[in-house]
Amino acid sequence: MTPTESVESFINHWNDSDMDAMFAMCAEDIVWHNMPMAPIEGKTAMRVALGGMMASVKGCDWEILSIASNGNTVLTERIDAFDLESGKRASVRVMGTFELDRSGKITRWRDYFDMAEFQREFAP
Repeated sequence: MTPTESVESFINHWNDSDMDAMFAMCAEDIVWHNMPMAPIEGKTAMRVALGGMMASVKGCDWEILSIASNGNTVLTERIDAFDLESGKRASVRVMGTFELDRSGKITRWRDYFDMAEFQREFAP
């Protein structure tokens, strides 16, 4: 699988609500950084953070608008939509950077988005 195909597969796992498959694509020492927030280091910490974040989410619908790669780095322009338990749909525009190791595991994942948009979309 190419780095681009790996990232597309990773995002498809989000959309399929297959968190086990999504985590299987991550290196044990992954660094996940939503740029307005502090980075999360390691797959275990990522699981904990996502457990809290996803508690009110019924499903995801992440749309890749553009994708480009250079070696093992993949850039995405996306709209990440979340269907919430409340019935609301929240969506955020995101620029994502993924770095993969030689085995195809994601080692670094950085998402850049507007925190005000995020807070507005996820407000009750």
